[in-house]
Amino acid sequence: MYSENLHAALWRSAAAGVLGGTAGRTADLDWAANPMLAGIDRHVRALENGLPVRPPRRAGTDHRDPDVIAYLSELQQRLVHSQLNDDPVLTAELRRQLKTFAHQDSALDQLGQKYFEYYAGYPYHQPGTPAYRCWQEPDAGNGDADFGLIEWRLPADATIAIVGDVGTGTDLAAATLVAALSFRPDAILHLGDVYYSGTTFEVEHRFVGLFESVFTATGHRAPVFGVPGNHEYFTGAHAYLAALDGAALQTRPDQRQRASYFALRSADDGWQFLGMDTGFYGHTVSMPIEAQRAALAVLHRRHPEIPLDPGSPAVTLSVPQPEMVRLRDDEVSWHTRHATSFPGRTVLLSHHQLYSARWEIGRAQRRLAVAGGGTRPDPADLNRVWIDTDLWRQVGPLFGHVAAWFWGHEHNLGIFADGYRPPGWPADLGADAAIFRTLPKGRCCGHAAIPVNIRDAPYARDFPVPLKRADLQLGRHGDWYHRGFQILNLRGAGKPMAARYFQVARLDPTPLLIHRETIA
Repeated sequence: MYSENLHAALWRSAAAGVLGGTAGRTADLDWAANPMLAGIDRHVRALENGLPVRPPRRAGTDHRDPDVIAYLSELQQRLVHSQLNDDPVLTAELRRQLKTFAHQDSALDQLGQKYFEYYAGYPYHQPGTPAYRCWQEPDAGNGDADFGLIEWRLPADATIAIVGDVGTGTDLAAATLVAALSFRPDAILHLGDVYYSGTTFEVEHRFVGLFESVFTATGHRAPVFGVPGNHEYFTGAHAYLAALDGAALQTRPDQRQRASYFALRSADDGWQFLGMDTGFYGHTVSMPIEAQRAALAVLHRRHPEIPLDPGSPAVTLSVPQPEMVRLRDDEVSWHTRHATSFPGRTVLLSHHQLYSARWEIGRAQRRLAVAGGGTRPDPADLNRVWIDTDLWRQVGPLFGHVAAWFWGHEHNLGIFADGYRPPGWPADLGADAAIFRTLPKGRCCGHAAIPVNIRDAPYARDFPVPLKRADLQLGRHGDWYHRGFQILNLRGAGKPMAARYFQVARLDPTPLLIHRETIA
């Protein structure tokens, strides 16, 4: 339900806003119960798989039939793209096809209009780039390395809550935040993603509004600092940055976060938290480029009644696509400066992961030809499909200053083995040794709000990234995994911090301890 496909996510955003009514303020719409939403869901799921919707058997079928709605939904989305591509012939064909359905719901027209608003405003579909405030550029930091540094300081003995992927606005997300606020944290750190596409409506209601409602309900307020995920960038991160400029996520003016990355430090310079913006590039590679092209081929095919030809030419996107998630180079230099000059220890925060036991996020290891035919892995190549070696090259040189890295994106809790070293890496890395340092502690914490079913098998181990202990997993209620958060307690400069990992069951905000550790 939380698509990594730009076009599917934007269509869901439009559907929730236009068709969700009062429920549109939350992301947990009952897509299956409402025939209109059920049909749209079928269309979007097909699009995510690069498949066209099968035309209904006859025109004029009951417009409450989800199969008909799915087809009409696809036609409406394709109509928007034909207009954006200035293709009058295809536009006429699609409109003629839509007219064959006698009882089309006008809400689908509104859905197309809302999608047009979102899609046409996406910066990569016009000259320009997503919103980003570079510390080096005149319109942002103007070369000031302290741009992005939070003026306010954490108490030396601060309590800090970490939540990941919480921007759903749902009751499930609220229950997680209520549980986290029971510890009365001095600050809340968010690891990114406001669903489905980071629109102004979604940021206002499912992120800022979510925190506001929980602060009011619990009677405890704390500043919220965070990094964007891929979903905020589906609409260019404009709404996200506007939320940072507002007062709702602050309790005092010196807590303002000016950029999508930040440095937050304790009053005694014992600890700092560096938030990294992996979404700027990460939103274009969260879904494989082949799948993106397949979706565009569905949307851009010329005849609405003809099934997609799998052999049709792939649609080329308008921007170069990096193979792995990475940081902007200017941001790498900013983090390097702040990590290496800070006298205390550093904790990294990001949306995207450095490695994964479940997802392909990297590049396959190169293979060498062998005598007699066949191939073998090249032992000199450090690439693995489950490791983001591009990101490792950028941030790995800082690991001597880093105590831990918390990331989200996967809707799961992963307390991975400390000092993870990928199998097959040579013992002597030579000149790469200073780059590919081992990370002391890597923790996946994207499990604050998104429901995960046992069918999703989040703890299956497709790649050799072991947990610290096999039993360090979220519990379940029926077929659904619990959600959770982390609480960090600083103890002053030169002393380890305490970290505790909690889960919550369904809507019960009682925090249940999973694991505790020290981070030095």
